[in-house]
Amino acid sequence: MPSLSTWRTVTTVAGRPGGVTRQESWRLLGVLLVCLLVAACSSPDGRRATATSRQPSAAPTQRDYWPTAGWRTAAPSQQGMDPQVLDDLDTQVPERYPQVRSLLVVRHGYLVYEHYWHGFDAADGQELHSITKSIISALVGIALGDHDLKGLDQTVGELLAAHLPKGADPRLGTVTVQQLLTMTAGLPGDDQSTGGDVRLSTRLFQSHDWLGHILARPLADKPGTSFAYSNASSHLLSAIVADTTGQSTLAVARAKLFGPLGINTDNAFQPRAGKPPTPAQLQAYQQAAVAWPRDPQGYHFGFGGIKLPARDLAKFGYLYLNGGRWNTTQVVPADYVRASTQPHTDLPWVGAGGGYGYQWWTRHVGQHDSFVAAGSGGQRILVIPDLDLVVVLTTDAQQQLVNAEDLVDQTITPAVTG
Repeated sequence: MPSLSTWRTVTTVAGRPGGVTRQESWRLLGVLLVCLLVAACSSPDGRRATATSRQPSAAPTQRDYWPTAGWRTAAPSQQGMDPQVLDDLDTQVPERYPQVRSLLVVRHGYLVYEHYWHGFDAADGQELHSITKSIISALVGIALGDHDLKGLDQTVGELLAAHLPKGADPRLGTVTVQQLLTMTAGLPGDDQSTGGDVRLSTRLFQSHDWLGHILARPLADKPGTSFAYSNASSHLLSAIVADTTGQSTLAVARAKLFGPLGINTDNAFQPRAGKPPTPAQLQAYQQAAVAWPRDPQGYHFGFGGIKLPARDLAKFGYLYLNGGRWNTTQVVPADYVRASTQPHTDLPWVGAGGGYGYQWWTRHVGQHDSFVAAGSGGQRILVIPDLDLVVVLTTDAQQQLVNAEDLVDQTITPAVTG
């Protein structure tokens, strides 16, 4: 899951899925967004599922409150977790996982652990890198539920016809939304950690028409036949959300996703790619609690770049833990959530249970199934449904350490006592 460190120099480092190709962060002038794109990724065909139902999901249990206005905290022991094990994280994390900036644990809907390091706090925005892809996936599901999208079998030729350049690979027009979601569109991989060509991302950032540039690429494989991790696929999905709804991707998210969850994006910083960032822009991005960059045509990045506070990431994970339902509202269609969080491609190299759904990863945590929104350098929203557990991890991707997810397997899930 490459990352999304943009506006910097491009230094990619192979890593395991979910924390892969990362760049340095938006600090150096120059290739502002090249890294963003590359870093935006996250490593890992597809089973098919069309989902338009907005019936409430049967998955979640009855909740005694919803954290729209903010998370309630509880003692770990009250929510069936060992308090001593969680308390030990305060010292264990900086000693063994110095890259970690924040760690949040939500059990049964209550925040039972929250800690920040390196001067960060709950108000600070965290660079999500490829977690952005999972948010884009949710917006596709919302567009489907609202019938802005007619089905996941709609094609690029139908939805992005205005952007298809003359001489485009004729197979591109047959690529479906589902194939974009599952990274089986046939577009060449652009994530170095999974064997892709990072130069594709560099060229994209140098282009003044990102959609045209992507759609002018020859396909590497027949659509629907093989998996290739592609930032370009996710960016096409952002454009599809915007074009089918007639609004910007951020506007759709504000009205249909962030708003219902109580995630405030009113002051989101929205820099536009196309020119090297100024020092003032770099500083604004670094200081922003909420940000979402746009391409030269104004489409919000589909592969990375979003910044949100860690508590808001926990809300997004909690939405998916509850099958797309938030309080009495089915925000994302329940059957779409189920399809999103099951493997459409098995990826054994991710680990036991490893696979890729609709811009979500799957893997086993011990004996438990889980699904993960993952970004370069170890950014994670990890959901374990049968434990009613959500874990959020954010890190400094520049440290090029991707082992923080081990905390979930080795410490956090063993702390569940009942």
